[in-house]
Amino acid sequence: MRNLLLSTVAFAALAVSAFAADLPSTKEAPVYMAPTPAFSWTGFYIGADIGGAFASSSLNNSWNGWTSHSSDTSGVMGGGYVGYNYQFNQNFVLGLEGDFQGTSNSQSSNWFSPITLGNITAGDAISERRSLDWLASINGRVGVAYDRALFYAIGGAAWAGGTGTVTDWNIPASASLATSVSGFDVGAGVDYAFTPNWIGRIEYRYYDFGNNTFTGFGATTPFRTETSVNSIRVGLAYLSLRFFALLG
Repeated sequence: MRNLLLSTVAFAALAVSAFAADLPSTKEAPVYMAPTPAFSWTGFYIGADIGGAFASSSLNNSWNGWTSHSSDTSGVMGGGYVGYNYQFNQNFVLGLEGDFQGTSNSQSSNWFSPITLGNITAGDAISERRSLDWLASINGRVGVAYDRALFYAIGGAAWAGGTGTVTDWNIPASASLATSVSGFDVGAGVDYAFTPNWIGRIEYRYYDFGNNTFTGFGATTPFRTETSVNSIRVGLAYLSLRFFALLG
């Protein structure tokens, strides 16, 4: 009798389990979570930046016996940039960018230049003021993207404009010359996307404008200048495939 009772209870338990398994489940289906799309660097962008410019220049001429004078200047630079990125093979980015920067670099200096006329050696007091007024460039960019961070190299053609004034206090005479030069620039930086559209930047850039010859300042022989600039800047840009549509 006892065995029969235990068998009956076991059979009833199995039957209830099987019946419960056939009932529709009341448990809610898991909420679907769409995967977060990978960030894309493809698009047009426009931005503004600010930083420091550190220029080195030399002025060479045989006017009145002096031959060379060099100076280093530093100042604030700031401006804007616009460009386009194209991302391919998941991580690689190619781009084209143009920028224009104004600078506050300027320096005044005075020196004594010896003059030899036959057996007589005299002196000539010279004052000079030089300023680097602006920088501009058109560059290609190549970079590697790690989601929202883009590490890139940049380089291309560059231009600069400045003003020079030379005063000979012995004559006395003074003359000014405003001119522009061309050269190249290279650099590297990091862009980081804080949001799908707003991109922060930190960048180093080197400009080299080589040797350039000018006539002016009332000198009888041309002047030769050599100028290079190092800069570091931070920027903020807006990125959008529909950038030009937004402007309209």
